[in-house]
Amino acid sequence: MDKFWLNAAFYQASFAHGSTGKNPAVGCVIVKNNEIVGIGYTSNGGRPHAEENALKMAGKNALGSTLYITLEPCCLEDNYNSCTNQIINAGVKKVVIGLLDYNKLTLKKGINTLKKNGIEAKLISIDFENFLVNYSHYCFHTLKRPLISVKLANSADGKITYSNGKSKWITSELSRKHVHHVRSYHDAILVGSNTFFKDNPSLTTRVEGFKKSTCRIILDTNLILDKKSKLVKTVKNNPLIIFTNKNLSSTKAKYLISKGIKIFYIKKLADGYLCILSVIKKLYELKFQKILIEGGAKTASSFLNRGYCDLMYIYRANLFVGNEGLHSFSNLKNNRSFFLHDEIKLNDNKLEIWVNKNLKNIYNQII
Repeated sequence: MDKFWLNAAFYQASFAHGSTGKNPAVGCVIVKNNEIVGIGYTSNGGRPHAEENALKMAGKNALGSTLYITLEPCCLEDNYNSCTNQIINAGVKKVVIGLLDYNKLTLKKGINTLKKNGIEAKLISIDFENFLVNYSHYCFHTLKRPLISVKLANSADGKITYSNGKSKWITSELSRKHVHHVRSYHDAILVGSNTFFKDNPSLTTRVEGFKKSTCRIILDTNLILDKKSKLVKTVKNNPLIIFTNKNLSSTKAKYLISKGIKIFYIKKLADGYLCILSVIKKLYELKFQKILIEGGAKTASSFLNRGYCDLMYIYRANLFVGNEGLHSFSNLKNNRSFFLHDEIKLNDNKLEIWVNKNLKNIYNQII
């Protein structure tokens, strides 16, 4: 039954996706006499943690119970109120853990402290689907970079738009609404200069009940962003970051900075584009754990071709654009590096979720 109850904890974690700030989305279920006495998930902003919420619900019923948690409980030596101490003080008898916390400050400290205090604590194998729930946490603390996803909207014949500007939208209204839910799972949305120059998007997240501001990131080599663009107009409630190769002392840069926009200088490569590795390093320094790339084709390809893409969300429309359409990828080399993980039907459209094969290799190594 351990796996059954741990799966229930992972279900709890799903309620926290996109709302936990820099903390991972964690779920917890407390069971006593084969009945649930407490449930919880990470609160908005990252605190209280899932364990604390579940223990609060369980109350005195936590004594002698089994606690199922998707991620190793936090255990900081100078924090008496750490989740590990709360579990010990509540009299929990057994703790079943899905994944270790790969933050070097706490790695294995939680499980070892529980054992030292007479609590049976163990890791059990989890499904690949559950591994994906906290892969961004592993990626950030082990690979030293954010998880990077790419979102594309394609016609049935693999085109992203009509080259003659015939139609702005390829996919249906339902698919476009679903994109906002995918955005809500990520810390920031990233686009290249062609996308914001041609489409003038706001790149905000519009989901009922979702209160977190969406950070927008643009790769703007030559700093061509229009001062009157939607990105600039919405910066008060939705942060904006620009990566550019232009002088930060220029009049335009100073104006954008005065509006609250953060601008970072990134070196340019021989091909004229910003150095993607430098962009990723800066994203890591800024503590971003989940980035969603929404275009354009060249920007998506620049990450994919360098091996910096973990997931792809491909929305496919039930229509054919034909020869006049623009292809979804620009010079894509690594299209065999992914496998189809899931398909979701959205009326006459569908969403395909593709996963980098490296994630399966990592899963097989650590599970």
